[in-house]
Amino acid sequence: MITLNVQVGRNLCFVWIFICFGSFILFRNRTNLPEEQTVSNGPSQQPTSTESLILKTSYQTLSSIPLQWKPGESPRTTIAESSVPGFTLFHNLYVFNHTFYVVTSTPELVPSRGRIISNGIDSWNKRNGKLPTEKDLAIISPEEADDIFGRSANTLGGVSFLQTDGPELLHHSRWYNFFVEIFALWQWRCYTSPDFDEFLGGQTRELPTRYIFPRVTQAQWKDGRGMNTWIMDAILGPVAIRFRDDWNIRMKQGDVLMLEHAAIGDLTAKRRDLEDALYRKPGFPFPLRIRTGWWESIRDRVLSHTPRSPLMVPSNDQDNGYTVTYISRQSTGRRLRQRDHSRLVDALRSLCDAHGYHLQVLNTDKMTLVEQIMAISRTTVLISVHGNDLAGQLWVRPTQRSTIIEIFSPGGFIYDYEYCSRALGHKYYGIWMDRFFTTSDLPPVSIPNGFHSHDIPVNAETITSIIYHRLSM
Repeated sequence: MITLNVQVGRNLCFVWIFICFGSFILFRNRTNLPEEQTVSNGPSQQPTSTESLILKTSYQTLSSIPLQWKPGESPRTTIAESSVPGFTLFHNLYVFNHTFYVVTSTPELVPSRGRIISNGIDSWNKRNGKLPTEKDLAIISPEEADDIFGRSANTLGGVSFLQTDGPELLHHSRWYNFFVEIFALWQWRCYTSPDFDEFLGGQTRELPTRYIFPRVTQAQWKDGRGMNTWIMDAILGPVAIRFRDDWNIRMKQGDVLMLEHAAIGDLTAKRRDLEDALYRKPGFPFPLRIRTGWWESIRDRVLSHTPRSPLMVPSNDQDNGYTVTYISRQSTGRRLRQRDHSRLVDALRSLCDAHGYHLQVLNTDKMTLVEQIMAISRTTVLISVHGNDLAGQLWVRPTQRSTIIEIFSPGGFIYDYEYCSRALGHKYYGIWMDRFFTTSDLPPVSIPNGFHSHDIPVNAETITSIIYHRLSM
């Protein structure tokens, strides 16, 4: 009996050791992710999907196709469950006389109007402003659809992107507002999320067949440099964008339109959400999972649209051919103190000559759009005073060394380009004279007197030391 108990004890001991060892191996295998998943230039905002995005060009015609149905059999509208305030995906969304219609037998499952759309006149900073009504978005039954639509509609095939904000949010001279903040960092990042894979049939995403701005004119949408127009033409083609005038003409025809696949983006609806203000802060998750490489297909599509340029230099991380790009703002209102600008250029030249880096000192006001994009696309380290030129980081390929250095008037900081850097996978440094901060220790948002100064100081050695550190890792 005693021998049996000892033997049993030994067996139990071996079993316990085996379980512990197995648990260790399992834990080790789960925590030691592949290197490319653990290397990061900033804190992760949320889990990502490593399934690659497959981009598909739509061959749908831009014209509409007539559709008829029997009584009570109108195609139902379905809404992706993963939709978030300010970005909603639909199948079979109807439009008639400027009103969007959701046709459903289960209206209780439809998100509130305020999470989908605005009334087009909301002020973005008035979260509780006038909410949209049934005139903006109506939810109706199949029987009501028969009465309103007359059992017929014209189908617009493919994917339709709509931005339903009014001109207050899109009437701006900076292309950052539309292309960076609305299209890239919001609509496209949402659209490519793996959370929509089930609704959209997998990781394939169809390029939008059309982009509709029903409440904004082309003149209100265009930026001063023409970036919005050129880049969207490169992505979608020149005939795929429709503005308020085009939309009004279509609505006056009395047609009922059914958008086969639609994505409604609305910045007012997004900002009405109490959590929206947190999305930009490090450590707070984006509302959807982000697909790894979510921006690559758009960046590559734009770059493939540009002809070869004399400014092309070796790839930003190939054969140690690192490229340092300083975009000068000395011809603009917000700029460096002139002697500090000169010292910075001299210091950058000395650094690059000593270590074999390629240096570009650019004045984008004197460059074509193609020249700007091609020059920045070959960049490893991008430096500039806070301003629109830093949006060019969209064309910088993220690597272990890709770096964005943003110079502020001391004491000033806003999230715009830090948030962009974090979303794209670049390492970020903000500069106050001879001090720097990164994503892990950002100061509070502040726009003090002198934020837009034409006499911003900077210590050149602070910047060159950061560059050397980043490129000699």
